[in-house]
Amino acid sequence: MKIYTVNQTEICIEGITRATYGLTGQTVEIRDISLERQKVEALAEQCNRLDVSECHLCDIVEDFYGLPL
Repeated sequence: MKIYTVNQTEICIEGITRATYGLTGQTVEIRDISLERQKVEALAEQCNRLDVSECHLCDIVEDFYGLPL
């Protein structure tokens, strides 16, 4: 069952607008994980494939910063 999808947020830093990407689950949303959509899509696919519980999502995102996808 697919739980996680990629969300997009527009941010403006020093006059430059950029899209950032995060994850949305059934009851949780984490924004601004990365500027690279493909990396967040890969993370969402892994979380869905491994059936990651939402209670572990913050830890998974923290680990994401140290792992290449």
